[in-house]
Amino acid sequence: MKWKRLITNAALLLFGLQVSAGDSLDVQNSKYERRIQRMQNTWAALIPTHYIIQNAGNMGVVSIGTGWSYGKRRQWETDLLFGYIPKHDATRGKLTTTVKGNYIPWDIDLAFISTKMPENRWLFEPLTASLYVNTVYGHEFWKSQPGRYPDKYYRFMSTKLRLNVALGQRIMLKIPENKRRRHNRISLFYEVSTCDLYIRSMFQDSSIKLKDILGLSIGLKFYTL
Repeated sequence: MKWKRLITNAALLLFGLQVSAGDSLDVQNSKYERRIQRMQNTWAALIPTHYIIQNAGNMGVVSIGTGWSYGKRRQWETDLLFGYIPKHDATRGKLTTTVKGNYIPWDIDLAFISTKMPENRWLFEPLTASLYVNTVYGHEFWKSQPGRYPDKYYRFMSTKLRLNVALGQRIMLKIPENKRRRHNRISLFYEVSTCDLYIRSMFQDSSIKLKDILGLSIGLKFYTL
């Protein structure tokens, strides 16, 4: 009788250890899986959501790039663009890089267009606000004022980096799911922009008007996510 009780107790103890080990392993696996999920989410956030081609905008005759949309309504965007400036009177063309932030506060469903073309859905974004920094590559451009200029002639300014602001509008086509191939939305936009150097010139020279420092740019965005 004692031997049976001893064997029973040993079996229960062994079974309890196995259950405890299993619970501990499940907890470890759960932590591991959560860590892997966080890593996957981080890498997934780096995948671009759209691609851009743009003309003008103080970043070159043509610029191409990629970008990321985020926010509850995808109302924020960050774009990275590379542009080209033809040589004109210079000895060579130049390349530019631009980092651009966009804010799109709201959109309007163009129901009257969608009614005529029910297979598509058109949206109008009546306001976009952008702030961006760009640089031009070349020895002719500098970050700090060279000695050949009078002291503080270009105070707080450089020809290497430009701070730009822009306002614009967009019209967007949402492609039906059954017709999507590479993109789910296409956006046509225009922007009116200026930069810090132009604004400074307007305040220093009364003959320069607001219309003289503004530039128009147009572009397309192709959204994949």
